[in-house]
Amino acid sequence: MMDLFLMSPPGRGWALRGRNNFRSREAPQVDARAARREWLALARAIEARGGTVVALPSPSELLTGMPYAAECGQVVAREGAAPLFLLPRMMSEHRRAERDHWAPLARRMGFDVVDPDVGVWEAHGDVATFDGATLLFWGGRTTREGMEAAARYFPGEVVRVRVREPAFHGNMAVLPLPQVDRLMVCPEVVAPDSFELLRERFGEERLLRVTEDEIRRYATNGLPLGWDLLAPSVVPEAVRVRLEGLGMRVVSLTMRELCEKGGGSSRCLVSRARVAEDAVRIPDEVRLSTVAKDIEADE
Repeated sequence: MMDLFLMSPPGRGWALRGRNNFRSREAPQVDARAARREWLALARAIEARGGTVVALPSPSELLTGMPYAAECGQVVAREGAAPLFLLPRMMSEHRRAERDHWAPLARRMGFDVVDPDVGVWEAHGDVATFDGATLLFWGGRTTREGMEAAARYFPGEVVRVRVREPAFHGNMAVLPLPQVDRLMVCPEVVAPDSFELLRERFGEERLLRVTEDEIRRYATNGLPLGWDLLAPSVVPEAVRVRLEGLGMRVVSLTMRELCEKGGGSSRCLVSRARVAEDAVRIPDEVRLSTVAKDIEADE
């Protein structure tokens, strides 16, 4: 099996455009070249831990949201068939054209591309898996209608979870940590009935609670790879201590441009999937080794 990570490096002219989250609304302008170095450090950290990065450069400087590839789409593995690639339906108008560039790549990689058809659905940012179940989130940017349109493509058990701002995606409210059998969750941004559903399904003893203040510092937005959690340096020390007490190793990444200004953390920068290696074709031009050369040329 392949641990696949779809990513998109910031371009040399990358800038904040939509400013649709609590970090970016008031942030100073970004340093695009520094952002590219931050992106490359994350991508290399992923591959150093066994992941395979597919990096699609943005074809236009206007598509400034593309680096936050959690919204590029969702890969769904299927038994005995090509993986599905579910296209997003974005809330922000300036991000809606991104899928027109991800869809052709997905087809070249051997995926069957489908459109959930209705509503707003922001793809991998509103999808998580834990204990054999798929968690689908709505109530931030994804609408219930959009979530339900996507839900029919996910096999097996599906748990629907409603979130609220500042968790504009489910990946700000809930973080699965399968290596230590915990589900990090912020009850303050999960609807009461949805939180009760999580307690009933997974058990109180497996829920690792964090506060709204802690998720504003990206407690739930680290990227777990085995025992390592690739996390931005702004994650609160108290959260680090709790995770390390469970046996996790928190790997701190400097993400001043992409996270502290842009508002997206390591988990927001990837769309992750587990797929059979023989089900995926990766064009050479989107391999990390190729794309890294362009970023290194900045220096």
